[in-house]
Amino acid sequence: MALIDISPDVLEYKPPFTTQSTEYATITNNSAQPVVFKVKTTAPKFYCVRPNAALVQPGESVQVQVILLGLGKEPASDFKCRDKFLVITLPAPYDLGDRQVADVWHELETEFKHQAVSKKIKVKYVSGGTSADAAGASAASAGAAGGYNEETARGYDGSFAGVDGVPKTAESQDSELLEKPKVDSNVDVDGGEAAVGTKQVDGRSSSSEGSLNSTALVLVALIALVLGWLYY
Repeated sequence: MALIDISPDVLEYKPPFTTQSTEYATITNNSAQPVVFKVKTTAPKFYCVRPNAALVQPGESVQVQVILLGLGKEPASDFKCRDKFLVITLPAPYDLGDRQVADVWHELETEFKHQAVSKKIKVKYVSGGTSADAAGASAASAGAAGGYNEETARGYDGSFAGVDGVPKTAESQDSELLEKPKVDSNVDVDGGEAAVGTKQVDGRSSSSEGSLNSTALVLVALIALVLGWLYY
């Protein structure tokens, strides 16, 4: 029997996917001393975890809620799964007192990193009697309308980031994904003034040059008239 047992290997979510759906992971401490755990994910905007960090006493288990937020539409069955969770456990032989696990995590990790036990948990959607890989359908649903691909919309880099326990609505996720930076119509893509401004400057310059040429022609004509009067 393993001293620390983390299960399952795969979190399988079932329809309907347009509402929040919860699956569970369990951390069991079979050792003789307390341990702490922390949960990270590659897609922190699309899940919330409760608790995402906690203490597990010897011989006890903690059940963790992993909440997939409701999607804007039912996903297709051919998504490729790239969402994963990483559960990390560390020994916690000291009395933590009133301190939260998040407050002492760095301290324990520095001292007991070599004793850490971790496990990656994959995500799948189960639909129509077959198991389909989850690709973060919220991003894909938004991408279908806006031309986003999965990696661009999600900012997916394959790294694990912490998750909190506050779920976001599907609407708030879609607004984050579809929000684009505004472009000032008076500024070009390089950050300079727009071309129309440059044309106006060039026009003023050309007008000034034309005025000088006209004055020179008038002066030449006057000189010619004076010379003609003197000699004729």
